[in-house]
Amino acid sequence: MPRHPLARGILVLLAGIALAAWVGLGRALFGIAGDLAIVYTLTLGTLIVVLHLLIAWSVVRAARRGYRHRPATIGTLVTSWACGVLLGLLIPDITATGLQTILTRGEEPALGIAIGFANPLGVITLVFAVVAAVAARGDAAGRAHLPSEEELFD
Repeated sequence: MPRHPLARGILVLLAGIALAAWVGLGRALFGIAGDLAIVYTLTLGTLIVVLHLLIAWSVVRAARRGYRHRPATIGTLVTSWACGVLLGLLIPDITATGLQTILTRGEEPALGIAIGFANPLGVITLVFAVVAAVAARGDAAGRAHLPSEEELFD
């Protein structure tokens, strides 16, 4: 992580924007963007960006106050990112030839399996981003800060 507090927040926010773009518009990179790309961008993409904006704000506040982030905060954020990347690979879009995903194109039964995994991955991505936002806010309030021996006895 960068040392400057604002740089940390910008890094988290840029990761959130990239993840939102991947989930919403990633299929365009593979030539299978369809009618649902705008819907995904305006719904999932907006939620992802807003959550990452909250996380970034808390990251900056914690860094400015000299607090560290708990491993749980970082772990939930990274898990959200990983699930979001997988979601982008498996989320279906409606094209002229029917439903397609990046990994399966329109091939059955793989398409049905991909759609079956995409739904829980979308939920997990958002839930872990919410948990990361709550945990980052707690970190910014000093919940992860362990007092030094001098602070304990002052």
